[in-house]
Amino acid sequence: MENQIRKMIKIVRADTCASEVYRDMLLSMLPNSTNQVNISEWNYKADRDDFDFMLNLMRQSHTDMIFEYENKLQKYIAELKKDAVL
Repeated sequence: MENQIRKMIKIVRADTCASEVYRDMLLSMLPNSTNQVNISEWNYKADRDDFDFMLNLMRQSHTDMIFEYENKLQKYIAELKKDAVL
């Protein structure tokens, strides 16, 4: 999970056309997130493994995996929110 998150953070930092989508993907999966997302845009702009990772996370959002995800993303949250279009 940590490697996948780091890879996605690099894409956000690269400031490409997919950066905003990846930022939304990462922020929207946080517990109690109010970010709205467009999953079809994720599927179109994200790498298949990244999309599958997020889809798996959605399916397991009722488990402790979502809190593990939040813990791993914690050090990036301020950076992600700073540039987010909320």
